[in-house]
Amino acid sequence: MSRPAPLLFLLPIAAAIWLSWRHYRNARALLQEWAAANRLRILHATSNAFWQSVPLSMWFTTSKYQVVYRISAYDESTHRIRTGLVRLGTSIWGFMNPDAVEVFWDDAGPAN
Repeated sequence: MSRPAPLLFLLPIAAAIWLSWRHYRNARALLQEWAAANRLRILHATSNAFWQSVPLSMWFTTSKYQVVYRISAYDESTHRIRTGLVRLGTSIWGFMNPDAVEVFWDDAGPAN
């Protein structure tokens, strides 16, 4: 095997890892920006775990490019801690823009 062959094999793998890392970093930054704009302070956030309690409706409406966080946040306007799910990214390519944030609060009831 010649010398460039291993490099050509490793380069796409390294690019995929870097793009994935950048996607999740951008999602985390968008989560922080959304929280600051809504006067929330994120206390805890976990993302995309299959064991995570996600409603069945979100399983069918969330694309593989979107990032879902289970959060607990301190609401500075009501002075209480709220928990819920935040879905970030567009449904087609998962682009992280401020308009692509959906929140499903646990205490909001079925008509969210």
